[in-house]
Amino acid sequence: MHAPPVSVIVPCYNQAQFLGAAIDSVRVQDPYAEVVVVDDGSSDNTRQVAMSRPGVRYVRQANRGVAGARNRGLRESAGSLVVFLDADDCLLPGGIAAGVTALAARPDCAMAYGRCVMMGPDGTHWPTPAQPVTICDHHDAFLRKGNLIWMPAAAIFRREALERAGGFHEGFDAAADYDLYLRITRDERIRDHGTLVAAYRQHPLSMSGKASRMLRETLAVMRRHRAEASGPFAAAWREGVRQWQDFYGTKLVEEIREHLRSREVRPALRKTITLAHLAPWVLRREAAKKASLVTGAARTAP
Repeated sequence: MHAPPVSVIVPCYNQAQFLGAAIDSVRVQDPYAEVVVVDDGSSDNTRQVAMSRPGVRYVRQANRGVAGARNRGLRESAGSLVVFLDADDCLLPGGIAAGVTALAARPDCAMAYGRCVMMGPDGTHWPTPAQPVTICDHHDAFLRKGNLIWMPAAAIFRREALERAGGFHEGFDAAADYDLYLRITRDERIRDHGTLVAAYRQHPLSMSGKASRMLRETLAVMRRHRAEASGPFAAAWREGVRQWQDFYGTKLVEEIREHLRSREVRPALRKTITLAHLAPWVLRREAAKKASLVTGAARTAP
């Protein structure tokens, strides 16, 4: 029996409400793709949803986090090309074909990636900022500008490249995909084909909505790649650290303000301590803004 050309690995932890749409988004465009659902210790009806779709391989494990679930799916699958689709996201029509075509045109590339559209909890597509295509110097770009692959399903990998890279490192699930991209771009060539391939669902339980965790684990990834700070990528690494502090630090400030408006003092204090530890210059900047507003109000008061 021949191995399937493409394996789509779907890690799922209590996301049964979205899982069916994720699987269907694969089947509607590529009925021959291998779909492996890795149930990462869910307590909902993930198994029933997965098993209700013909041809889906269902694997269950004790909860290890999304990085561990992706690695399990990689071991359980057989395709020469691999896509990681989170259970609350969807592939768009033609998304798999765009990635396959991009890699076929560049046999020297370990992976290729495209673009996504944001969508709401109900699947409605939202306006999404455009990204310029990155032609070369991908490792520098990923260090300097952050994670250019906004969601895992926007990328497609050659299996051997994933194996050479050692798969996903566990322990910082919120940024495990970014860590993998940094390792691959450091050692391999990749291609940005710029085509719209997937939809990225935003909802209250999504990982991207947890600014404290995203800031902590993304900076942990940057520390893992600190060796670049002493070589030709030193400036890119420093700029990247500051970019991540600004991006998630600003989101954390917004969460703190919302807690204070709701008189939720403890979470506001806890997140302020996190911000002071991981992005102190952002805290100082916001404090200066606040002081400036207070001073301005005092000057204009009658």
